Amino acid sequence: HAGSGWGGTRTPTDDFVEHRRKSAFLRRAEAPALPPRVYVDSRTLIREVTDFSTLRRGDHCLIAINLVRCAHPVLDYAISCLGSIEICYLYHHFIIVDDVDHIDDTGVPRSATGKPAMIFECGNTIPEALAEIRATVFGDTRRLLRQLLQLPLFCAHFLLFLKAKFTVHPLADYGDTPHIYIVLDRMSPEERERAVLQALRLETQHGQYNLIFNNCEHLCNSICKGAESSGMVQFALWVLFRVLLGLIGILALRVNQGLFDFADTCYDVHCSDNPRSAMAAYHLFTTVPVALQAMISYILLTRSVWQRHGEALIDRHECYHLLAKEFGRSVIVGGFTVVAISLTPQVVSGNFLRFVVCAFAYSATDMVYNCLAHAVMRLVLLPTWGRVWLLGPKIHPKGD
Repeated sequence: HAGSGWGGTRTPTDDFVEHRRKSAFLRRAEAPALPPRVYVDSRTLIREVTDFSTLRRGDHCLIAINLVRCAHPVLDYAISCLGSIEICYLYHHFIIVDDVDHIDDTGVPRSATGKPAMIFECGNTIPEALAEIRATVFGDTRRLLRQLLQLPLFCAHFLLFLKAKFTVHPLADYGDTPHIYIVLDRMSPEERERAVLQALRLETQHGQYNLIFNNCEHLCNSICKGAESSGMVQFALWVLFRVLLGLIGILALRVNQGLFDFADTCYDVHCSDNPRSAMAAYHLFTTVPVALQAMISYILLTRSVWQRHGEALIDRHECYHLLAKEFGRSVIVGGFTVVAISLTPQVVSGNFLRFVVCAFAYSATDMVYNCLAHAVMRLVLLPTWGRVWLLGPKIHPKGD
């Protein structure tokens, strides 16, 4: 049967409304409320939503970015779970258009009028994208060969500039990716109304989507804050810059080793297996950026955490939880990465492996830290003591 998506493609909402299956939103009703977490910009705080009836018009929400959304419900749910334990660093952003009054028996969030609660976003799904590519590239069968040759270029252009569409559609379309997050920010009723009106206007009056300069985060920040910015893009550019610096550090070692091999003797401090000058350049371009990232990120988030606590958006225990958790991240992740990169020239001989360590040690260590933190919180602290950390208040199960 034809669905409500682009070109008649079926959406998750179609399945839920027709009672073919139920939304994963229903599973969230029994989940414990978790403390907020820090967004990739080290300034914004976000909280995982468990009670969807608390979502209001103008709320700025996020989900873990999913490049294959709607390819299969199991895949969508798996990616959503990875975001819940902070394995995914990138997010998709959208704006709530209708107050959510309740969730029906199939898991569809509905407004007070009984209609599905709507959201505004700049996004797309795999079925809709494929339908559009088929209609655009293979619409005219008379030029089929030429179109096949142009398909790679069209796909690249599509991903960069045409992948996402500015649409208003049901929140239930994310029913297979139930881990939704809300940006913790105080908004007046007037600001919420203005944000929704701006979102509805942008549905028809908007610029072209651009992965770098006009993505979903730019759009939502423009609606809610009046400033087009993307913490994800800044984060990605910094990571790329740090990787390039690491490459320069590896090249400094490689060039010096080449000079040593050519001379076949050591007549100066600049020509030895581990010259001070080459090692200094190596550490300047590899360990120093990591240490600075760890320290600056903690300074930025500390200011933001205290500010949100002052605005009563987080309580005292959540404030201390975030400060303690992120201090541990700064020391453990930053410290371990600095040590690993520092020892790499002595322990690892191949330049490619050295580059891999410099480029990915921080991210890999951070993922391990997140997994361990959530394992302790979800498997030990919550089941045993009913709290997310030993000094915090107990979290009572819903319905108690």
